[in-house]
Amino acid sequence: MGANHPRVDSISRAFYDRGWSGITIEPVPHFADLHREERPRDRFVEAAVSSTPEAHIQLHMVKGTGLSTVVDAVSSEHARAGIAHEDITVPVVRLDDLLDDAGWQGEDIHFVVIDVEGAERSALETIDLRKWRPWILVIESTAPNSTTPTHDEWEELVVDAGYEFCLFDGVSRFYLAQEHAAQLRAALSYPVCAHDEFVRAHDLALKAEREALLDQVVHWRTTALAGWAEIAAKTEPDVDPALEQEVERLRAELAAMHETLSWKVTGGLRLARRAMGAARRSR
Repeated sequence: MGANHPRVDSISRAFYDRGWSGITIEPVPHFADLHREERPRDRFVEAAVSSTPEAHIQLHMVKGTGLSTVVDAVSSEHARAGIAHEDITVPVVRLDDLLDDAGWQGEDIHFVVIDVEGAERSALETIDLRKWRPWILVIESTAPNSTTPTHDEWEELVVDAGYEFCLFDGVSRFYLAQEHAAQLRAALSYPVCAHDEFVRAHDLALKAEREALLDQVVHWRTTALAGWAEIAAKTEPDVDPALEQEVERLRAELAAMHETLSWKVTGGLRLARRAMGAARRSR
């Protein structure tokens, strides 16, 4: 709930990329379009989750952010902070209904994330946690753009349904279903830390730069080899035997390079470069 962008700062993206799929819910039209495009395996719902009996609700939309909310008081705080919003009307759904419609009765639900900018209690009131038993609940538990705790507004709904608190990561609180606590409690007893296997963003950036430079080397080396082979093919028959041998070696190296994965993967890039060059020459 509150799926926001399907990739950027997405809590569920790492799971999706490893084969998971599920129900993603987001009322902001721009993010909804991105979800449909980038997450085809998910069942996407463009709506707000709320216990209101109304079929539609007003969303105070803050474009390009995760700050959109259906809570008037939260939107007023945004306005006082100079954050502009646009009001739109969006459909309302209940989690119980979505799960029934998806045919998930008896299926394992590994986790549910609730990130709805102050409307957590209203969202939790739409699901019977004694019927549907997500293994893990991850619920935003601080007021938007602050460290002020808010879990006292809704936590009894979770604890009374047989969930135990196990972790606060600075923004969200994690709860385990009692029947899975023994299995998962140790793994979820501490937040991300130096003991975890991770790759630094700086190292990832360097790796991407290295791969781009290698692609450039392959491109220009191949271009040079092709040029040398073409020149050699036009050489008179009475050339130096040593030169002929070198030409054959270059041709063999060029043929081998054409069979490499790097050459095949960068085919589209070479076509684009040639098209751009032709366009410049025609000006």
